[in-house]
Amino acid sequence: MTSTIALPRHSAVLVLGKAKDNGFMAKVADAIPAIASPWDVNKPEASLEALYEALDAGQPVRVCMLRSHRTARRQVVNAATKRGAIPIALRLPGAEEIGDDEGFAMVVEVCADTRLSYTISPMPCDLHHLHGPFDIVGDIHGCHDELCELLDRLGYINADTGKPQPHPEGRTLVFLGDLTDRGPANLPVLQLVKDLERFGALRVLGNHDEKLARWLIGKKVSISPAMQTSVDELEVLAEDARTAMGEWLGGAEPHLVLDEGKLIVAHAGLEEAQQGRRSRGARSMALYGKVTGGVDAYGHPEAEDFALDYHGAALVVHGHVVHANPREVNNVIAIDTGCVFGGSLTALRYPERDFVSVAAKGRYCEREQF
Repeated sequence: MTSTIALPRHSAVLVLGKAKDNGFMAKVADAIPAIASPWDVNKPEASLEALYEALDAGQPVRVCMLRSHRTARRQVVNAATKRGAIPIALRLPGAEEIGDDEGFAMVVEVCADTRLSYTISPMPCDLHHLHGPFDIVGDIHGCHDELCELLDRLGYINADTGKPQPHPEGRTLVFLGDLTDRGPANLPVLQLVKDLERFGALRVLGNHDEKLARWLIGKKVSISPAMQTSVDELEVLAEDARTAMGEWLGGAEPHLVLDEGKLIVAHAGLEEAQQGRRSRGARSMALYGKVTGGVDAYGHPEAEDFALDYHGAALVVHGHVVHANPREVNNVIAIDTGCVFGGSLTALRYPERDFVSVAAKGRYCEREQF
């Protein structure tokens, strides 16, 4: 039997076996197109240090364990996650069982007669092959009427039916996250964005999306006044519909790499060194910005203005931080223009770098200033 495994370009492949099958493990491991990072159960600290060094190369890395135990496996998963790699396990016959809660993205059961082949696949956030042109939409926060007006102006609403359509000129929508909270029509926004994905629309995860998604799938979260507007609307859904909505909402990537790496979209922005990575640091910055640990005048997590020191080759487009007008600094464009606070909803047309905005139809949430 032959099985093909797609290895993400940045991954950690843990091969688990038992001592008497050392030859079979070597045969399986040698076929993996990856950097070898030996693991010595008697020297876990040195093994872990070597693994971090191997992961820094940004290529698939393989680790073999003849005597596997949960702690060592968790160390490999944690190291991979910290370096933005995707942890995968190959479990050979007789190896210790792997728990569902151990954090592996995929566990492959390898039989003695299995012949494995491999392909290298892009990271989930890597959409280099998509060149646009794109229409990138800032934070919506439940402003459904304004979103419909903006989409109509951009060409994504059919004039005869009033329903979503593919763009007549082949453009692609990209949503910068924070689809909900604070605004008046959160469920309709979610349903509309889902409909648009059928026509190729893309989106990244926002911090409000991430928290609402956890509530939708039944996780215990603290419901803020901003989030309460969404909860009030979504509570009417049946439990299975809420779960499905939450899995969809929370399933977006924190950032996307587009147009051969020339364009990065992330809800709150992203440093050059984190682009294309799936590390915890990259995820945190994409969702919340370069947080300082303090709070701003509105009680929100305070973040440094990363654009001031950004010198990356890729254009970074983000939302999250509200400005009265779109802001361009050092190849970073911010397009959250505070629609839910009575400002406007803005889209950036790429590569033209033109802005299209529609004014808010009301002030749905109070804010002292932009």
